[in-house]
Formats: sequence, structure tokens, C-alpha cells
Amino acid sequence: MNIKAQGLLNGAAWIEETFGRDALADVLQTCQPETRERYMTATAIEWHPVEELVDFLEQAERRFGSGDGLIARELGAAGARKNMGGFLRQAAFYLARPDYALKRVAGAWQQFNDEGRMVIREATAGGCVVEVQDAGVPHPLFCMTLSGWVEVLAGRIGAPSPKATHPECVARGDARCLWRAAWQHIAIEPDRPAAWSR
Repeated sequence: MNIKAQGLLNGAAWIEETFGRDALADVLQTCQPETRERYMTATAIEWHPVEELVDFLEQAERRFGSGDGLIARELGAAGARKNMGGFLRQAAFYLARPDYALKRVAGAWQQFNDEGRMVIREATAGGCVVEVQDAGVPHPLFCMTLSGWVEVLAGRIGAPSPKATHPECVARGDARCLWRAAWQHIAIEPDRPAAWSR
């Protein structure tokens, strides 16, 4: 699978902002040459192999993490805040219809990934279920970035105190990749169903 270089560049920016320029240099130094070259030359909209992002995530986890994937999750959250900023500002118009906003953002999957699709399986006043389909066997750290992404997405559409979990993962041997985001109840338009699925 190929992805946009935004993920790699946003992740590097987060490392630099959080740990400093020297720390970013240390991470890049331990990456594969292809990953370092991509970081140095890529534009945000350029496609590149997901393996290069995974390489960067692995090195960042080794340098700053504790083996639980939380650094990858933070990198995913940082990417969501940057990549989805424009849409998520626009989503303020849809706060009364969080299911609609979630569907719009899920539809943006193809802008950042050249395989698979994101599907909103359920949206209620208290949470949502997100599935990624047909994206091969993802790396667990790539899935952790999506956990951060889903959590930020839920917060940006107006869901208070969102928490995302990844109970099913193809990389762990499950049949599908599924995320659940839960939040304190928010209003849903009374003339629309409180939950839906497709």
C-alpha cells in the first residue's frame, strides 16, 4: 500500500516539536536510507510505500516508546490535527449530525491511502465504530496511528472526552480491523435515527 508523505512529515514534525531537533536527527539516522531520503525530499502530497512510515514509527518507538505503541498513536493524532484541519473546521456546521460528519471524513481515506477504504459501521450519541477494509495486512504500528487519528476525529466533530480502542486487528490475526470510539453523549438531530449502519 502507498500513502501520502503527509504522515511521515507530520510525524517528524511532532517528534521535533516534542523532543527536539537532535532527537529527530537520531530517529532518522537509525531509519533505512530510503526513509531518510523520503523525509529529505518528499512533498506532503507525494505517494510513498507505507513501509517507510512504519520504519520511521519503529525507530521513534525504539527511541522514545516503551513497547506499547503510544508514540505511534501520538504521531497519528498529530497527523489528524494537521491533515484534517480544514475539513474539521467545516465540520462545525454538522455538530448536530455527527454521523454525517464521520461519513464525510471516512470518505477522505482515499486521499491519503491508495488501497482499502474506511467505513463507519455505527454512529450513536455515545460513540462510533470504524472499520478499514481491503488494506492488506497492516503493521500494528500503522494501526496505532489510526487509533490516534480516530480519537482526534471524534473530538474535532464535537464529541466530548473521546476515547478510541482497536479491539480487532488483522495484524493480530482477526478477520478485520475495527476501531471503537466512545464519548459522552452528544445531541443527534431528532428527525434522524440515533444509530445507523451500512
